[in-house]
Amino acid sequence: MEFYIRNVDFQATEYEVTKKIAEVLHACPGPFVSDADAQHRPINFRVTLEKNECGGVRNKGFGSLRLPSRDVGLKFRRLVDGEDGVTIKVGKKRLKFAPTNNHIPNNMLVTLTKAPYVDPDIAQKRQEKIDASSSDFRIAKVQIGIFYRPEGASPSDPRTFSVEWQSNLLRVNELGWLNFEYEHKLIRAKIGDPARGQLLYSLIITFANINKMAVGSDFGNQYVCFDLFTPPIIEREDCNRTLTGTYSDKKNYRERVGAIHPGHEQIAPYAHHIRIILSEDGDLDKFTQFCRIAELRPPISGVRIEAICQEFFASKRLAWVQRWLKSLSSDWPVAFQIEALLRNGIANTKELENLRPNIDHLIRCHRPSAAAIMRYFVIKAAARPPGQTINKCFERVVQEKLGNVRPEAPAGRFYCHRVTVTPTRLILEGPNILQSNRVIREYEGYEGNFIRVDFRDEDRLQYRWDREVDGASFVRHRVGGLLEDGFELAGKHFDFLAYSSSALREHAVWFVSSFQHDTKGLVNAHTIRSSLGDFSGCIYSPSKYAARMAQAFTATDPSVKIHQSQWSEMPDIVENGVMFSDGVGTVSDELADLIWQTLCEARRDGGAHAVKPSAYQIRFLGFKGVVAVDKQLKGIHLRLRESMNKFKDHGEEYAMIEIARPVVKPNTPHLNRPLITVLEDRGASKDTFMELQQKVVAEARTAHDSVDLFAGLLESHGLSQSFRLASTLRRLNTLVKHDARIPIPNSYMLMGVTDEGPAYDKKGYSNVFKLPPGKIYACVHKPGDSEPTWLHGPCMISRSPVIHPGDVQQSYAIGKPPSDKLCLFGHLKNVVVFASTGATCLPNSLGGGDLDGDLYEIIQYPPLILPDHYDPASYPSGKPFTIEHPSTIDDVCNFVVEYINSDVVGLVSDKHITIAASDGTFNEACLKLAALHSQAVDYPKNGWKVNVEDIPRNLIPYKPDWHAAEVESPRPTDYYESDRALGHLYRNIKLDDIPTYIPQKLQKPLSDLISVTLRPLVERQLKRRERPSKLNVSMNNIYSIYVDELIYVATCHTLSRVPGARLREEEIIVGTILDKCSQKRFKNDRTYAMRECISVLIRDIRGRMLPESMADASPDEVRDGLENGWSAWALSQEKYKASHEEGKQAYEAGTQAYGTQSFGLVALGIVLDCLEELGELPLTQA
Repeated sequence: MEFYIRNVDFQATEYEVTKKIAEVLHACPGPFVSDADAQHRPINFRVTLEKNECGGVRNKGFGSLRLPSRDVGLKFRRLVDGEDGVTIKVGKKRLKFAPTNNHIPNNMLVTLTKAPYVDPDIAQKRQEKIDASSSDFRIAKVQIGIFYRPEGASPSDPRTFSVEWQSNLLRVNELGWLNFEYEHKLIRAKIGDPARGQLLYSLIITFANINKMAVGSDFGNQYVCFDLFTPPIIEREDCNRTLTGTYSDKKNYRERVGAIHPGHEQIAPYAHHIRIILSEDGDLDKFTQFCRIAELRPPISGVRIEAICQEFFASKRLAWVQRWLKSLSSDWPVAFQIEALLRNGIANTKELENLRPNIDHLIRCHRPSAAAIMRYFVIKAAARPPGQTINKCFERVVQEKLGNVRPEAPAGRFYCHRVTVTPTRLILEGPNILQSNRVIREYEGYEGNFIRVDFRDEDRLQYRWDREVDGASFVRHRVGGLLEDGFELAGKHFDFLAYSSSALREHAVWFVSSFQHDTKGLVNAHTIRSSLGDFSGCIYSPSKYAARMAQAFTATDPSVKIHQSQWSEMPDIVENGVMFSDGVGTVSDELADLIWQTLCEARRDGGAHAVKPSAYQIRFLGFKGVVAVDKQLKGIHLRLRESMNKFKDHGEEYAMIEIARPVVKPNTPHLNRPLITVLEDRGASKDTFMELQQKVVAEARTAHDSVDLFAGLLESHGLSQSFRLASTLRRLNTLVKHDARIPIPNSYMLMGVTDEGPAYDKKGYSNVFKLPPGKIYACVHKPGDSEPTWLHGPCMISRSPVIHPGDVQQSYAIGKPPSDKLCLFGHLKNVVVFASTGATCLPNSLGGGDLDGDLYEIIQYPPLILPDHYDPASYPSGKPFTIEHPSTIDDVCNFVVEYINSDVVGLVSDKHITIAASDGTFNEACLKLAALHSQAVDYPKNGWKVNVEDIPRNLIPYKPDWHAAEVESPRPTDYYESDRALGHLYRNIKLDDIPTYIPQKLQKPLSDLISVTLRPLVERQLKRRERPSKLNVSMNNIYSIYVDELIYVATCHTLSRVPGARLREEEIIVGTILDKCSQKRFKNDRTYAMRECISVLIRDIRGRMLPESMADASPDEVRDGLENGWSAWALSQEKYKASHEEGKQAYEAGTQAYGTQSFGLVALGIVLDCLEELGELPLTQA
């Protein structure tokens, strides 16, 4: 309902009027809010005052008030009507209200009804900042290039700017304007004169992309230098396009492009820093003022940055580099690192020319280790101090690293080179450890010909476009061109091969360079794809054809090969037209034991800290899914279902069972934002979540207290200081605050399988126990526990991601099955068994789950067991998208491009939880988003994409306060205080400041209590050795190898874009990355990859010190390992002691004695393992 407002003070603002009206509408207790309604969302409304365009006064003395409903409007009218009504006074005048007959537009009505009320102070401050930074700067010249340090320059001298491309806008009669866009957190430089028919180009510098800025004057020219982390975003706009006067005019009117000009296109892959010359007097002061308003760090002033045209990336220089790389065809891993120096902005062509003699000498004299040395040199060169030339850095690295052998890749892993393709450049990484797959293992020894390629935006996050930007066309050109034509890298040509399903979600694919195989002859992308299987059953659907090929590229571990007589196919369990066995088969006990035995040989702990699996997620020929142990199967046998068969194989006599995941333990489910939101809407109390959070916080603080209690044990050898356990716990608190990552008590996350009872009943077996419909069976057994636990009683069950209110369902765990009947699942551990009878399939009701490897959360925490039922979502599974001809690899390439353009899973999820924050998951927009999310998740398989136009828009430009967690330096003016559970959880955690560094005096190495306690045990065992040590190793060499690889992993996996940045040592030890990232998937992928690399490193270091098999080693061989472990422990303390004097600066940079303490932990583990094996310590449980 709308009211006309009269008698408004001419000097009053909309914000002042809004606050006065809010005092009436939101008074508690009051006419609109009772004590019982105090926790409900305040009434939203909108005040608009008619502006006086003549200036001098702020408004014309009248305006309008819009309320969300007629009921609220009538109550408000009765309240303020007449002389006796409630007085709302602004300034010296009492506001007068009169209802109008105007219809409130639907979009405004939805906003008033659904969006939360936002404090007008926030809106006012936001608008003031927008207005204060709204004027433009005239640009005289745009220059793009790199910063470099001239030969002979002092380390304290400012770097020089090499202009690699420029546009003098005044000379060529073009226009250029620079402006701040506070709302979008960016600076936009526009180039072009639409009045002359020119296209308008924009260089977009986001605030987060600015490393440093500097301002100064050069011969009267006022310049601003931007040192950027990544290249700017470039857009093109035709301001003279034909307009229709409809909404479509505002869609896709700006194009994403890779360059402004052909000359810029040549240097764009190598140079991206910007120098802008402004044309008006006083612009530098104004620019600095705007930076303050935008809450940017002020630019550096008073330093003259010289600009010179060096032509580092002229055509002839780039051609010289390519000729050199082609000459290194037999040393491609070295050529890759040289290309990385250039592509990653670490060295320019002049520096490469100076380096060439040294690199050529390295290849000639030390070919076997040249690639490993160059790999390490790349990261050292990126982080070299200002006073060190790249040649000096190279000489130092070679001197230090000659003789160091890179850790070997264990079985099932290999070293993989990686390329990230952005709109303007290629970023090279690695090689790093990666889990292998069927194809990589097939071509063992030729892994260097395979390369993993990611397609991402300049900031290495996935592409996301504003509605007004046409980015799809650019992706088709940039990504599609590379997929179809391949690309040259370090003198080799690479062609698109295929992808795995998980890699596609990361926008990553495999490329291969053709090679000559010793036995297979010429191998290229086509021959590899042809060898995978018969895909005729899905050849008319490009997405399904590619998804079937993707099975061969799933990351797996090899296990055992079986003969074609040792496996068979069986029908699915179907009742009343409902399939209950989608994706699950069985494996005999004997074969399962063989598989586990093989996997244990490759595990660091030999399987000691795991429970023998009852189920495995597998890939086998054209089959995929899960197999559970069936005690009724005898001998070596694998039984697979029709639903697991995705394509025909070529009739191989023997085939490998590939293990994607063994079920070795139960996982703990955690509360997360979507689950909390759905559970709250289904009736869970905020207090329940708050109590669970308080418990986690209390445990963290208790752990901190425990560290303090054990300070006497830890201080002298620096563990408590170097690992900074207190600050680590404080940082881990951020995971609780920002991600709501709270363990759910009495709950487990288990892989799903089906009850085989109905299948055996159908075969004629008698007295078979079958799970009743809607009930589950689960027996959990944690490593180290003497007895398993059978889940019994009511529970809630879900499958991530939870997005629809019906994605959480009620169930009942039956506990121990009856002993007097044939139960096909009674021996299974750490899986959840679903019933195979009834009218519905429970897994399918949980967000469309199946049994091919999905994990399910079983919640038995009483406050979260909700009584009310909500029907699950029902989304019809349509037929896959098909084409009229058999799919070719070009069709697959087109699908990859369209997938990258249409991958909106993250966008839909974020939009859903943001809208749900204001109006709950039962909101019509949220239910629509749940359906779109289901469609987006299925897109890679069925080929039907989500239309971005179908995604509901945000109702207001503000986000709930808990959303600030993903943003670096969030601004208060962008957020409102959420009254939902997530908001209370977010505000309930107060992050303590990291304590001030206080240097501590260290005792002599090995004088700490741990060493003093262990020394007698070590010495007693070493005295019992009957012969000299046979493990002759150089501990300094092992330490150097460890630290080198640790630094490499820490550098490669950091989320920071600062050159030379790396993860802190405690992040690696804890196994997490604490930097913020707006896309969690990217952060999670980097965290997983980091853990994988560190696991392989520790395994390698232990292997250098310990006998090959501890279980089969003689006592003296174990004592040899003990001696090495003790030497490593002593060395770690000596190294830490020696570098401790580096002091506060090294501490804050996270570089103080980098690697010494984690190396000490590895060594300590070796010492304790050996002492335990020798009987000096009691056996411990895992």
